[in-house]
Amino acid sequence: MLFPFLVSLVGLFFLLVNSILFYRTRKNKSIQYFIITIYLICLFVEELFCNIIGFYNPGSNFFLSHYYFIFQFIALSMFFRNLFSNVVLKRGILFFLILVLILLAMQYYRKPDLYWEFNLFEIGVTSALLILYGLIFLIQNLKKNKSNYLYFTNGLVIYLISSLSIFLTGNTDSVIFTEPFLLDFWFFNSLFYILYQFLIFKEWKALTVKDRLRIPR
Repeated sequence: MLFPFLVSLVGLFFLLVNSILFYRTRKNKSIQYFIITIYLICLFVEELFCNIIGFYNPGSNFFLSHYYFIFQFIALSMFFRNLFSNVVLKRGILFFLILVLILLAMQYYRKPDLYWEFNLFEIGVTSALLILYGLIFLIQNLKKNKSNYLYFTNGLVIYLISSLSIFLTGNTDSVIFTEPFLLDFWFFNSLFYILYQFLIFKEWKALTVKDRLRIPR
């Protein structure tokens, strides 16, 4: 059945909408806003190819996961680095960014066959660090309801925890859409992805309202 694939397309549609919204309102915005815009656009392109390849040839799109996780790690590491004001946190994020990229380069050099498979180390370390950065940001802003990027960070943390738990529990075979349809973990992961995109939209809306309030009438 096509139901799991159709659910993933709903998430892809919301991703496209968010990409367009952020791109159209990118002028005179902060570096964080610019990073999210680039992140969403590149994510859409990757997800589009992933869905097309996965639909016509299930199981042959695993190599795209490397581009997804590495790009996401680089983009959102820079996002949080620009979001934090604490110098120690900024240096820590930069240190782990360089360290993880070096470790992954060494891993792929030693085991080039990993390119065609899911790399659990890559998934685990990049997702865990982004979850950590997100939680630190949320804890720092618990009493600041008007802080920017709270919706985005909440959505990111929820989605990454969901996605990471699936990979680390060994349910990677469920990525392939096969008959008959089973209500597996990946279905719920798709729902969390839709929630993530909804919260990104809420973030865009909140930022847009704040910008309008700043404009003198």
